[in-house]
Amino acid sequence: MRPPRLRKDHWRPLVAITGFNTPQSAQAVSDALLQRSKVRQLEFKTSEEHLGRPKRLRRVDEKDLVEKSIVSLREALESVTDKHFKNKEDGKLLALWEQPQFLELKGEGQEWPAFIEHGQLELKNNRFVSASNNASSTTA
Repeated sequence: MRPPRLRKDHWRPLVAITGFNTPQSAQAVSDALLQRSKVRQLEFKTSEEHLGRPKRLRRVDEKDLVEKSIVSLREALESVTDKHFKNKEDGKLLALWEQPQFLELKGEGQEWPAFIEHGQLELKNNRFVSASNNASSTTA
């Protein structure tokens, strides 16, 4: 059985982050996210609780990664804070969310780093257009 493919016309971005001052800071966040993704996959492969569940239920867990991905994003941004975003002159990053309710999935009792501002992601034909003018630019 072939694995299902993600059709390009069904794919929508969850969040777009803009405002990185250097390629190194963007790469650091990307690397931290990749590391967390690998750890999560390894947990699925080695967790006794996960492997003990019926295969049909395991697939649901393995595909339902929106909340875990957002928590990983917050953790990745926090992990690179000291090295890449310690100075106020480094600026702020703008996180543009496709659906505002995703912003609240940051983890129980956790807050977004101070250098992140949030806004609404505008899409046209599932492509990034710009930040919405009426986006909330509050610091979380």
